[in-house]
This record gives sequence, structure tokens and C-alpha cells, in this order.
Amino acid sequence: MIALFKLHKIFLALVLVLFSLSAHAGMFGDMQASYHEQQGDHYFDQKRYDDAYAHYTSASKQNSGYAYFQLYAMNYNGEGRGKDLQLATRMLHKSAKLKYPTAEVILGNRYIYQKPKNINEGIRLLKSAANKEFVYAYADLYRIYSRGIGVRKDMTKAGQYYRLAKANGYDLKRSSSKKSYTSTSNKKLIRDIQSGLKQLGFYKSTVDGISGPMTRKSIADFQKFYGYPVNSKVSAQTLKQINGEL
Repeated sequence: MIALFKLHKIFLALVLVLFSLSAHAGMFGDMQASYHEQQGDHYFDQKRYDDAYAHYTSASKQNSGYAYFQLYAMNYNGEGRGKDLQLATRMLHKSAKLKYPTAEVILGNRYIYQKPKNINEGIRLLKSAANKEFVYAYADLYRIYSRGIGVRKDMTKAGQYYRLAKANGYDLKRSSSKKSYTSTSNKKLIRDIQSGLKQLGFYKSTVDGISGPMTRKSIADFQKFYGYPVNSKVSAQTLKQINGEL
């Protein structure tokens, strides 16, 4: 009986060790991905596309949805190398599979508007992006339900998505049909804001360049603390203060 008890304790200890090693491996992988994403963004901004592509490829090996999206964009636009639309499509699918919201919205719209159509999958992807509070997903779902595109017209759902889009600063009445999705520079700006707020103790989540509820809450907390109007939006002045320039 004592021997069985000891074996049980040894087994539990081994499980804990393996769990700890797995957790550390995951954290190390996230750090690697973040490093290569930042290096990729740095070289992309300098138009050193070969270097950017190499770093995004390294980040994609750590399951970075953002890196796969950047590889999609570079292959689609022919930045640094010739256009490769087939490879671009594969990168887009991998990015969406990892639930990167920009990829989900682009692929979702393809399923809805291009042949062969898959309305259900398209809406699923848009709703997945909407769950991450990605404003373009709100706008697209509003259009789909207000116009009955592939679904029964539902003005109640359309109204919900309209209000969500408006609350996040997207003017559906003024916006054109041609959308400008999240770019490298925009993601870099959000990441810089998150990083600055984290250093100041306001942001407690992952620095990922995606503006979600935690990011907006930390901006609001910062604004309240320093006496700015609380609207969860970063003005030029608050950005300078976050970056320590004031």
C-alpha cells in the first residue's frame, strides 16, 4: 500500500514537471513569435522585404496568425518578390484558422461574395472576428443582415451590429465600399500604445497589436488617472504622454 502511494506521488510529480515544461515551451514560443513579428514589421517599414519575409516566416512557424496574414499580403501584393496568389490564399487560410481577425474578415467576405459561395462559413468567420471586437466585422455583418445577403433580412441583428460599429468609431454612412483593413503600421501603433500603458501599469494583458476590450479599458483608466476626457481613444497628446514625450 505504501509503495503504491509513493508511485502515485512520483506519477503526480512527473505530470507537474511535464505540465511546467509544456507551459514554459509555450511562453518561449510566444516570445519568439513576438520578436520575429516586430523584426518583420521593422524591416517591412524600411521596405527591406526579403528580411521582413524571413522574419514573418519564422513567426509563422510559432503559429502566429498575424505573421501568416503578412505573408498573405506580401504574396498577394508582390512585395519583395513576384505575386503568388495561390501561396497568398494558403497563407490567408492559415491565418484565419489561427483566428486572426483581419484574415477572418477577408476570407469571410470571399465566401459570401465570390464563387464558389459558402455563406454559412463566411458568416461564421465574420462572427468570429466580431467576437474579437474587430470593427470591420461589425460593419460587414450589418450590411449582410440589413440587405439580406445570403440570409433572411433581419433588421434587429443589423441594428445591433450597426450600433457596435458606430460605438467603435466606424461611420457606416460615410464609409466607402472599399475598406482599408488593419495594416502593419496600424498594428505597430496599437502595440506601442499597449507597451507604453503596460510600462505605466495600466495594461495587464498581452502586447499583441490588436485593440480589444482590455486595451480600451487601459486607455480609459489612463485617461481617468491623468484627467483627460474618458473615451478610450488615444489623442496625439495622450499618445505623447504614454510614450514619455511630455
